[in-house]
Amino acid sequence: MKRTLAATLICLVLLLPKISGYGQHLQAVGVSGSFNIARLHSSTQEFRLGSVVINPQADQSNDETGNGPTVFGRWQVGQGGWYVQPELGHVSALETPVGLTYSSGNFPYSSRRIRRVDIRLLGGYQSGPLRLFAGPSVGRYLRDSRTPNFIDSNVQAAAEALDADRSSIQWAVQAGAGVSLWRLDVNARYEWGLTPYSRTVVFQQQAFHFNRNLQQLIMEVGFQLYKRPLQGYKVP
Repeated sequence: MKRTLAATLICLVLLLPKISGYGQHLQAVGVSGSFNIARLHSSTQEFRLGSVVINPQADQSNDETGNGPTVFGRWQVGQGGWYVQPELGHVSALETPVGLTYSSGNFPYSSRRIRRVDIRLLGGYQSGPLRLFAGPSVGRYLRDSRTPNFIDSNVQAAAEALDADRSSIQWAVQAGAGVSLWRLDVNARYEWGLTPYSRTVVFQQQAFHFNRNLQQLIMEVGFQLYKRPLQGYKVP
């Protein structure tokens, strides 16, 4: 994924000299990096996979952290402050642990990071340096080749069942606000997961309800590689 973003960035840089000639309404092209505070919200209560008890509520009071790079373009719509902003991004965040209880004790379990490639289409309004925006996001979940490794065979089987349940395509909606100063963008946005990160766990040919939705606060700093002032007024 890092190679894909790097290749996209290189292409954008190479195209910058031609952009102003073709896109009268293109206002900015840039890159950004984010710090994310994420949580997998779940209303599912305890359930049992064989001799192992799963408690999705064990760590619901704590947030996890993540990060993500993004490449974006910003197009002005009409002569006012309205704009659209398509984005290509990568999300990586720690998974909210679930509680596992078995004959020898209990512990919080999260197998891997949440890794996703996102395509977003945001729309917003800019007045001076201030911006408001919102829009949908669709992400492709990137599966991890790593597998859990436990000595206890019952815990191993339960962990493998938990790891197998991930929605490959995940829809979400984002909304936020930002400030543009010089070539810098400083944004804060919130994401609500529309597609469950997980729905059911299949264990020994039985399906167990296990619904979790990702929500995250995203704090972001971006740099505009190309910038054109909005028509009608100056942007600092």
